[in-house]
Amino acid sequence: MLRRFLDDGAEVAGVDPDQLGIGVDEVVRAPGDLRVRGIEHASRLPGARDLVYGIHVLEHVVDPHPALRSSWELLRPGGRASFITPAGDSTGVERYGAARWMLEDPTHVRFFSADSLARAAAKAGFVDIRVRRLLLDSLSVDAASPARAVRPGPRPRGVLGSRPVLAAAVASVPVVVGQRLVSPRSRPTLQLIARRP
Repeated sequence: MLRRFLDDGAEVAGVDPDQLGIGVDEVVRAPGDLRVRGIEHASRLPGARDLVYGIHVLEHVVDPHPALRSSWELLRPGGRASFITPAGDSTGVERYGAARWMLEDPTHVRFFSADSLARAAAKAGFVDIRVRRLLLDSLSVDAASPARAVRPGPRPRGVLGSRPVLAAAVASVPVVVGQRLVSPRSRPTLQLIARRP
């Protein structure tokens, strides 16, 4: 993703507690300001940014308020933030409970409802806040959650390490997309889009 931004002429910077320390494209690493630390420390990156973009980040932080405020501080006035995170208020939570695939990752410590995500962004100082339920994100959750419900227990490679579960996820895409079109609350992912005034 950072390479695409760089190729489009943007300056790139990023923080991540572990992923930016391994296997980063050298074309990105050379000009990019990449730091191995949590999002709570993003405001320590120099300069004002046009965009802060986080994909499946907020569910990993113990306290989302410093993370969102740090992102707000990093933006120039008028700059935008976009975060994608699992929906804690999706119908999958009600249907699968502890078997929900998003709970397989032990580093997921927090989930948001659409309302709580919007309130957290407002508390951080953001305005023009929109929270959308994404149609096509995490398509495998609709096959992985039933598989975890039918056969609970640890799997060293995760439930999607099973070829039959992965095949079921691929085969079920048309049905899953249809269900999500009819019932938006079945979409397992939220996207926060907000602006610094």
